[in-house]
Amino acid sequence: MHVVIAGAGEVGYGLAKSLSGKNDVYVIEKDKEKLDRLSELDVIAIKGNAASFQALTQAKVDKADIFLGVTGNDEVNIVSAMIAKKMGAKKTLVRVENLEYTDKPVTRYSPLGFDFVVCPPLVLAHEIVELVGIPFAEEVITLSGGEMDVVEFRVSEDSPVVGKSYKDLNLPPDVVLASIQRNGDIILPGEENLRPGDEVIIVGRREQIEKLRDLFGEQVVKRVTIFGANEVSSYIAETLYKSQVNVKIVGTNKKACEELGEKLRGIRIVCGDFLDLDFLNKEEIGKSKAVVALTDSDERNLLVSLLSKNLGAKRAIVKVEHEEYARIFENVGIDHALNPRKMTILEVQKLLMMDKVEVRTIADISGAVVMELEVNNQKLAEKRIAELQLPKNTAIWVVIRNGKCIIPSPDLLLAPGDRVVIRTTWEEVKKVGEIFG
Repeated sequence: MHVVIAGAGEVGYGLAKSLSGKNDVYVIEKDKEKLDRLSELDVIAIKGNAASFQALTQAKVDKADIFLGVTGNDEVNIVSAMIAKKMGAKKTLVRVENLEYTDKPVTRYSPLGFDFVVCPPLVLAHEIVELVGIPFAEEVITLSGGEMDVVEFRVSEDSPVVGKSYKDLNLPPDVVLASIQRNGDIILPGEENLRPGDEVIIVGRREQIEKLRDLFGEQVVKRVTIFGANEVSSYIAETLYKSQVNVKIVGTNKKACEELGEKLRGIRIVCGDFLDLDFLNKEEIGKSKAVVALTDSDERNLLVSLLSKNLGAKRAIVKVEHEEYARIFENVGIDHALNPRKMTILEVQKLLMMDKVEVRTIADISGAVVMELEVNNQKLAEKRIAELQLPKNTAIWVVIRNGKCIIPSPDLLLAPGDRVVIRTTWEEVKKVGEIFG
């Protein structure tokens, strides 16, 4: 496959690394340090402006199967993708950071002719809203259509579900316990009783999953503090406020706080040094059910979150610009460390697979890949799940048919239009795509 990537920053380099070796990858970048870093990879590096006709010609964009506009400049991404499309690139994906260019996390078939537009800040905002809404969740993945979620949670020592089997849980209609992971082993639900430390996956309708708060001993989150006065915090605050959540935004820039105050009604905006313990105590941050740190500094996000939890805040959700920090942050007490740029890479994986199969959703849970695939291959229709010959580390969690969740028994026959939710590994993604393609 011929791939052209505009930009060799964190996203561009990550994409080049994942696609090199098995594809012809060209990367356009004007920064010398970033270009030098590309020498570690099996790619062709081109120095220049990604929006220039000359650089795109050098990258043979007219023969490109896919063009990825992922520089740190929205306008360069948009212009370069438009030119690439005109020159003959089969598919184009554009990354934009400015919320003025889109109002959705991911847009397919943009009016400008792009196949995908990905907005990492809105992807981040959407995930944070989901995590706040389901307080017992470790991870939340929204499936296509937005009506169903995949939720991962860890069973705590004092959880009401300890010692209960799948049948004992009495889950609501259209909610399925899909998988239990214990000490690295995957256990299919059955008579097995849940134990502390188990990582459990449930799939179902959102309104039904929200009813599980009582089952897991969690209360509805009604008080949230957001650190950082910016567009993303504004988007999150407005969304939560509509759900009757008491939201407070704390910023350090007086002008930014004043601008948000004029825009947001019913939401308290406070300006001050949120690394000052006296200030945090005065604002009663410790009474927050959740704090969300969205400043431009990973270190600042970590510090204010740990301080807030030390004062009594129940959960901390942090934006992490450097992906390698995410695991470190979670090891020192952060509940959720989210990297918005990682989603761009996941959306590219989806776009690459869509030549063979209809990929509705793709996400990462604890290093594993979760995909929602649509059955539109006649060869698969009327085939039993046992006949699919799935790779060793791949499992079907649930089959969604006519809006209903079905437990995937080996004898279950697939039907056209079924949506299959699968857990696999990054190494087996291609094989799974071939089976369903």
